[in-house]
Amino acid sequence: MLMEFWCYSLLYWLLALLVIFPPDEVVSAGLTVEGLLGSWLGSQTFGFIHYHIRRTAATLVIHTFLIPGYFVMVVKTHPWVFLYLENRIHPHATLILLLMSLTPVLGAGLLVLYWRQHEWRYHPLSYALRLYAPEHSSSSNAWVTVASNINNEFRRIDKFSTKANSVCRVVATDSWLVKITAYRIRIIHQRDAVLSLESSIANTLPYNSSLDMQQLYIKVLSIKEGIPTFYIKLTSLEYKELERKIVNPVVNARQVVVQQSLSDRFLVAFTETVDMNPPVTVAGDVDMCIGCMEVAANVKLNRRCNTEALDGGGSCVSCYCRPMWCISCLSKWFAARQDQDHPETWLSSKAPCPTCRSTFCMLDVCLIA
Repeated sequence: MLMEFWCYSLLYWLLALLVIFPPDEVVSAGLTVEGLLGSWLGSQTFGFIHYHIRRTAATLVIHTFLIPGYFVMVVKTHPWVFLYLENRIHPHATLILLLMSLTPVLGAGLLVLYWRQHEWRYHPLSYALRLYAPEHSSSSNAWVTVASNINNEFRRIDKFSTKANSVCRVVATDSWLVKITAYRIRIIHQRDAVLSLESSIANTLPYNSSLDMQQLYIKVLSIKEGIPTFYIKLTSLEYKELERKIVNPVVNARQVVVQQSLSDRFLVAFTETVDMNPPVTVAGDVDMCIGCMEVAANVKLNRRCNTEALDGGGSCVSCYCRPMWCISCLSKWFAARQDQDHPETWLSSKAPCPTCRSTFCMLDVCLIA
């Protein structure tokens, strides 16, 4: 009987962990606080701040119910446990345990009621936003204006957003950096944020080098008083995207080496190989690259190879297209048409011209003089 009690207890708390840290399967099934209380929480897209204020409050209360839930489970399945405790430990052991299990629920309920006063004026997130309210504003509801600005920026499609795990997200808008967890929202204005790269952990998958990943830990400090320091975790790929979105550069005082992605490493190898080919001269002006529209086209396909392709793709074909691509976009095109499971063969492979589909290899790619 004792073994059965421990098995039931272990099973209950394993299920409780699924509630606190839901895996992707549970999230996709909608068995989360957000999924079950979606109608009350509202829309995150149109009311980002108020959505997460309500979500953190609901999550706190629901998670505290797991403790009296365990008490009820034991009463239903193993009532002899309380009889044993009353006979051996204390005659009112059952009542004491019941009160102890209800204490967190009562405390969380009172805390949420306190937060809820005057339209969530006393929620910790409201206090944080109040620090960014205009200095001339004396109203205790001045944080609502700041929240409205954040909501507007969150609706923009160019924001940076990543999911570290099922209960933690990082969002960067044009002006704000936000860390979202189950019970808290850390928010800081980008002009006040000092990001410092602290450490990294490499996660290597030897069977597929294209899935190699590096976890980076970044410390976020605020030069504004009242905003606590927090940490965010990103992969090396997400780190590059975050750098393009934030205002202040990330400080790398610890000299942490950030690994390049597979496409970035191939671009370096692609560029080094093309540099060894003789440049070509093009008459007339060169248009902008039609791939990125950011730089001028700087490469042209000039057939120099007469070798048959080993993979049956045929020999290289002369290309008469005018220069329309930069070397970065052409390398991405070339890499996208290779065997993704064998990147070691990319440099020796062939690809079709992105414009006329003429087959070319690395020897045919020449820089424009």
